[in-house]
Amino acid sequence: MQNRRQRRLDFEGAVNFRDIGGYPAGAGRRTRWRTLYRADSLADLTPADLDRLDALGLRTLIDFRLPEERRAKPDRLPSSGAINAIELGFIPRGVLEMLNLVKSGAIDASEVERLVTAQYRRYCVDHTHEYRRVLEIATAPEGYPLLLHCTSGKDRTGYGVAVLMLAVGVPRDVVLEDYTLTNRHRRAVPQLFGPNTSEDVARTLLSADPAYLEAALDEVDQAYGSFDAYLEKTLGVSERARARLVDLLTEPDPGDAS
Repeated sequence: MQNRRQRRLDFEGAVNFRDIGGYPAGAGRRTRWRTLYRADSLADLTPADLDRLDALGLRTLIDFRLPEERRAKPDRLPSSGAINAIELGFIPRGVLEMLNLVKSGAIDASEVERLVTAQYRRYCVDHTHEYRRVLEIATAPEGYPLLLHCTSGKDRTGYGVAVLMLAVGVPRDVVLEDYTLTNRHRRAVPQLFGPNTSEDVARTLLSADPAYLEAALDEVDQAYGSFDAYLEKTLGVSERARARLVDLLTEPDPGDAS
């Protein structure tokens, strides 16, 4: 998919910092550029990166990392203090146990795939509070530009961005395409692996496999009947709030002649 603007932003200390603008959003609309971002860790931003980040004019940052993740690798943010950092740290049940097995070499790639798929299915069931809060923040005009991030910018962030994209009419296949872009911009996370971790296990764990996100979205349909029902009844997004979200996150597509 070609865009006139840059999808991945050029940060020295963040490899997976991406703009969610320019995606088709139905009815002749597209997602706005320079409005919603997703990223990996911000702990290694350089002084030049801080200037770049400041220039984006971010108003809100949602950090999905656990307190211990934040303590180990605290975000580096511009000294202006203009960014409102909101901590919604969580990790799906079973992830920490799986990571211990990965580090010790006591698990194979097929089991990692099975466990990660199961963990993705828990996002819509076990983490209603966190994602409901994301939608509350996203429907407030004063919160933009908005950035969602975690450690690698793939899992917790990936699901949150997918929910926002689907809520404003981005087709599911395009949402999956955006998710898999992480495979081009993988962050090194050597702390997760040990000398007995196989290459297959590491690759499977780090992969932005569309089957993972598909499983999460399938679980939404199974648990709530439809994405629309999940959005309204579980995440608390009324019809009026959803229309506001569309206004905030999308704009008319000048290239759409329909």
